[in-house]
Amino acid sequence: MHELSVAAEIVDAAVAAASGTLPGVITSVHITMDPASHLDRSVLSEAFRMAATGTRASTATLVVLPDRPGIRGVAVTAVDISAAGVPSAATDRGPGTGP
Repeated sequence: MHELSVAAEIVDAAVAAASGTLPGVITSVHITMDPASHLDRSVLSEAFRMAATGTRASTATLVVLPDRPGIRGVAVTAVDISAAGVPSAATDRGPGTGP
């Protein structure tokens, strides 16, 4: 399942983006996905839940946004973090986290 390896890269990028920020849990991870990637969104979402198990993103929602010009493959564009139940941060990751 190609989606599982992509999901693991998304989780790694989200956790890396959240490091150095407020402590708390990652509540959502926003990505753009190139239509040419041929990834199945529902399979990717399930793979994301599996890959996030045991991380700060274990309860996060994967939000797939419309493709942005110039983005190839999959790109993490924002990570939302909640500290003590208060949404606090969104971190722009820029283009490309994987295939």
